[in-house]
Amino acid sequence: MANDIKELKRLCREEELDVIEYPDGRVFVVGGIVNVHWWPSSKHRTAYAEGAPRGHKFSKPKNVINLATKGVWQ
Repeated sequence: MANDIKELKRLCREEELDVIEYPDGRVFVVGGIVNVHWWPSSKHRTAYAEGAPRGHKFSKPKNVINLATKGVWQ
């Protein structure tokens, strides 16, 4: 999990995005076309685009960045 957060922070620096870590384990990515909430330590590692009716399970850092910058989960 810690490696995933480090990788997310590195990718965010490259894309000029901001990362906010919360004490409950949630990571919030701000600055793209959508804001993304991600729970990397949860069972399903779900990422949610802000305002979306459902999230994407088993997300990796690259998926979170794609969701924030392009609006597409890949």
